[in-house]
Amino acid sequence: MKNKTLKIILVFSLLLNASMLLTAGYIHYNQSRTPTFPFGNIQRPGETLQGCLFEGLTLKPEQQRVMQQKAFAFHADIIKKRQQIDSKRASLIVLLRADNPKGQAISAAIADINRLQEDVQKMVVLHMLEFKGLLDKDQQKKFLDLIEGATAGKQGGHCP
Repeated sequence: MKNKTLKIILVFSLLLNASMLLTAGYIHYNQSRTPTFPFGNIQRPGETLQGCLFEGLTLKPEQQRVMQQKAFAFHADIIKKRQQIDSKRASLIVLLRADNPKGQAISAAIADINRLQEDVQKMVVLHMLEFKGLLDKDQQKKFLDLIEGATAGKQGGHCP
């Protein structure tokens, strides 16, 4: 009787541990596949701001609203550009897999990828300048410090 009870407890414990591991793995997988944004994770128009990158800027409610709207549209555009870049990279791999890869086609694919990446960089810089224009001098300094931290690879810094 005592052995049977211990076996049942052991099986229950193993099932509980396995379910915890599976849950932790599932959550980690989902979080690593979700893009992060400066106003919390996934933003939708009309949602309130969660804990995020810009907390240190002490934004006014109107600034938060405007910046959230602009950030939402910006990130949607960036996601589209990244998808285009991924598509071009996949096309490049197809060209490289050919028995006799054509240098001119490969060069053209690389040029397309570079052009799209340059477009993304310009979009990011224009977006940062637009955000900077919405801030007062103290907020601008904090904002640029955050950007500097992100580009220098400092812990906790993420470009907006």
